[in-house]
Amino acid sequence: MSLGLWVIFGLVLIPLYVTLLGWLFGEPRDYRTAGIGIGILAGLLLLMLVGALVPIGFQVIIPG
Repeated sequence: MSLGLWVIFGLVLIPLYVTLLGWLFGEPRDYRTAGIGIGILAGLLLLMLVGALVPIGFQVIIPG
């Protein structure tokens, strides 16, 4: 694995990890809000993955 992946998933996303843990294990426990937040984050992740795969699926050559 490259160093960039360690930096992104290990350092940059720490606030996201803390937020998710706070939603799930913090007091007072509000599972509805946690579910909505996790659903939104999962939806954004899915949209990013689909957006990254669309050029591959259509064999589009992106200059750069």
